[in-house]
Amino acid sequence: RGRAIEILKLFRALHRTRQQVFKNDARALEVLIPRKDLLLDNVPYCDSPTRKL
Repeated sequence: RGRAIEILKLFRALHRTRQQVFKNDARALEVLIPRKDLLLDNVPYCDSPTRKL
């Protein structure tokens, strides 16, 4: 569980950094949003992804 919290903290820091670096460039921010199909393709076979509504 500790590792998951650490990963979440790193993800949040990366997200904040991305927002600061591309603050005035909406187009660049949109390009950097990961595609759902790409993310689902990279999920390990043993995991069953859940969809958020």
